[in-house]
Amino acid sequence: MSKDDPQGPGTGVPAPHPLKALRTQLDHIDGDIVRLIAARLETVGLIVKAKSGRQDTIRDPAREREVLSKVEERARALGVSGALVRKIFADIIAHSVAVQATTISGGDADAGRACRVALLGGTYSYDHLAAEQYLSGRGLVGHYETCETLEAAVERLASGDVDLLLLPIENTFAGSMNPVYDLLREHELHIVGEETYKIDHCLAAMADVPPSALERIYGHPNVLEQCSAFIKGLPRARAVTTRDSAEALELVARSLDPSQAVIAAPEGAAAHGLSILRHAVGNQEEILCRFVALAREPLRVDPRVPCKTSLILTTRHEHGALLKCLQVLSDFGVSLTKLESRPRRNRPWEYMFFIDFEGHVEMTHVAAALDSLRAQALYLKILGCYPSKATPSDPQAAALKVAVEPRDELKGPRERLSDRTVRPSDTVIRVADLLIGGEGFTVVAGPAYVESRAQIDAAAASVHAAGAHILRGNVFAATSEPGAFEGLGAEGLDHLAAAGKAFNLPIMTEVTSPEEVRLAAEKADLLLVGARNMQNFALLAELAKVDRPVVLKRGLSSTIDEWLASAEYVISHGNGQVILCERGIRTFESTTRNTLDLSAVVVLRERTHLPVLVDPSQGTGKRSHVLPMAKAARACGAHGLMLMMHPDPEHAKVGGEQSLNPEEFGALVSAVALVKP
Repeated sequence: MSKDDPQGPGTGVPAPHPLKALRTQLDHIDGDIVRLIAARLETVGLIVKAKSGRQDTIRDPAREREVLSKVEERARALGVSGALVRKIFADIIAHSVAVQATTISGGDADAGRACRVALLGGTYSYDHLAAEQYLSGRGLVGHYETCETLEAAVERLASGDVDLLLLPIENTFAGSMNPVYDLLREHELHIVGEETYKIDHCLAAMADVPPSALERIYGHPNVLEQCSAFIKGLPRARAVTTRDSAEALELVARSLDPSQAVIAAPEGAAAHGLSILRHAVGNQEEILCRFVALAREPLRVDPRVPCKTSLILTTRHEHGALLKCLQVLSDFGVSLTKLESRPRRNRPWEYMFFIDFEGHVEMTHVAAALDSLRAQALYLKILGCYPSKATPSDPQAAALKVAVEPRDELKGPRERLSDRTVRPSDTVIRVADLLIGGEGFTVVAGPAYVESRAQIDAAAASVHAAGAHILRGNVFAATSEPGAFEGLGAEGLDHLAAAGKAFNLPIMTEVTSPEEVRLAAEKADLLLVGARNMQNFALLAELAKVDRPVVLKRGLSSTIDEWLASAEYVISHGNGQVILCERGIRTFESTTRNTLDLSAVVVLRERTHLPVLVDPSQGTGKRSHVLPMAKAARACGAHGLMLMMHPDPEHAKVGGEQSLNPEEFGALVSAVALVKP
């Protein structure tokens, strides 16, 4: 028998191949490793229970560094790569921290629950693989729905058809995904988690062929861009874009053509029976992609869980405004992890800023920082406070001394953000090319209601000709009188927007319910809250969510303190662009419609930094009284006027008796300009 004879000597039975036995041995070892990992996670669960009655944070950076150092040392002593073992244990620790965070926040009760997730990519796309990684760390089972567009995915989430929407928000190759930031700005969605996924762009084909023989390379446009240098080096190949990586994998697998290949994740290639020709064909050696999980409602996270907070803010129109906001975070020891700018919609050369920082919103120093930030910013919206992707601390970085210690104690009660003591200088609010507040004087004018396209066009022409600044006109029903004109709704808003655009005038309209806010904010530059809704807190809460200045009229029988409390409600909920408007109060006097309280202007200028307008039209209810009260308003320090002006007051559907005609209005603007405050 030759030495290559597989049979045992004299038995006629094939001898066991040594490779098979070795592989079996490896299988047993792998099984032991899995069992040990399971045992470790079981012990982690016991640690969570031990911490349940304590306020300890779930992360112990010193302990994590100690564990990593020990396993790395043991590995080297056994002749194993220390870097390899360190990486493995870093992932195990990160998973353990995620398990603890889920358990402490009550998420363990959902273990095994099906979670409906909307994705932009199909099965084995990077979006799908990142979602699998995200859900597995939380004990959830994913049921995925692929959406053709970002808008369709958002609609699925908003309608309740899915529980989560997972989207890539940035990667280490291309940077930020701007459409996702725009989505966060425009929709009422909440970030409830994040996941970092390591991208391995691999080249795969039906057969093990040399890359030089390939003719077509399929892939998602972003993937092909990230691998452009490699593709350029293939002499015969051209890139072919697909909707997503899942489609590219299916095309190559169905083609049975060895000259076609795909660049996708190795898991996808294996699932489609493709041969991986080469790993890591990207232009960068390592590409990491950060995904965010979005939900309809915010996530309540236990304060002991390491968290990240994301927000949007709009700065004031003043020198160094962004620096002042960032200084607030620094002063309170809040660590910034990302700063991104995006253009404000329909506001050329104005920007919103997206900020991520480390910390839970319920931590004392973070809550204090957010209060101070609201005082500095014009608009602030918290996008989410959510468990941060756990990564063990770098020993060297962790050993460095912190430059600014977090300030955990608040001294005394929180001051009102609208108070002059919080902000000594006047708030100045930018509307298009106008600045409302400070040393300026702004005139807002127009009919009580938009009645027709011709009527509002004529009004806009008169406002523009007189040198006034903002066109007003209601389109939604703002009166409780039976049989009164109820406005033209969305059609009227279109007419108002067209008239404003034709005469280069910003526009303002009144909103009376939360449902009207988003619609009005799409086209109006300012949103008005009438006297009857000054304490409609559902409406005020919705106004706090949109990046539009809010003109808040004083209630019919409201004190100045109550009025300022309503302004404070809007500001403290995120929108600092509040303008106050005195429109008269109800008293025993019946000669005028209301009693215009100009002393309120003096009091407000002393107590608050917010701009103050006066409405002498509603304040008196009589056309003949409007001019003298307008002059008085300018003289006592108001920042502007709100006036009713109608092209034909005698035939106005609403408010004709207190509306000026174009000639009277022009004369008023000229006369008020001569008054010195």
